[in-house]
Amino acid sequence: MDEPDLRIELAFANRLADAAAEVTLAWFGDRLARERKADGSIVTELDRRAEHAVRELVRAERPGDGVLGEEEGLAEGDTGRVWVVDPIDGTMLFAEGIPLWTTLIGLRVADRFVLGVADAPALGDRYHALAGGGAWRGRRRLRVSEVDRLADALLLHSGLEGWLGARDGALARLARAARLTTGLSNAWGHLLVAQGSAELLLEAEPCFEWDWGPTSVILEEAGGRLTTLEGNRPSPGCDLLVSNGRVHDEALRLLAG
Repeated sequence: MDEPDLRIELAFANRLADAAAEVTLAWFGDRLARERKADGSIVTELDRRAEHAVRELVRAERPGDGVLGEEEGLAEGDTGRVWVVDPIDGTMLFAEGIPLWTTLIGLRVADRFVLGVADAPALGDRYHALAGGGAWRGRRRLRVSEVDRLADALLLHSGLEGWLGARDGALARLARAARLTTGLSNAWGHLLVAQGSAELLLEAEPCFEWDWGPTSVILEEAGGRLTTLEGNRPSPGCDLLVSNGRVHDEALRLLAG
């Protein structure tokens, strides 16, 4: 398997993001009809259309590559390369007309993500990273913050409905330890940690490769760290702990009670 030229693949990933944005922006702004999938998550027809647009472009220009997407699953290839796609990360916000949603595109070679793009077309913002090439928001290089204790940290978290019950004590322990908290998750939480605007993100809802793969390159190239809430490597259906790295172990200790 040949190593990809990541600069060429980044240009292609940006074209994939453009193809998705052409679909999503044509409809974004009004409240949209949505459905509930079998796992309880929300989907709109635009999620499906945007993912289809990405798949068609990969099929046309990278016919041997695989594609893994949230809406259509895995289409296997024979090159050892897989494009991992979340056409609309934050579908609930998209469907409500709130611009804090993104399109996520990552390239996985064997078991390693080497490229990540997070596009926020409603805000005109695009983040990207290449393995070994740093993380960027447009032309601005990203670095996580230097905050090294939770008492000085801004903590982001997913919706409270995912924490009520068995997990509410864990969130409460972190919230009491942190300087400030706010409810904001999905890819935007990952990106805010990567750019140094927050130190920690807790996600309780089930997350999959399209949720963390593309952003993991951006986060890690910026100096951050990503695990499950128990400190393990992410796997399908897991929760997530995203941090600037410096407060990660302290957070894990408090989560463990």
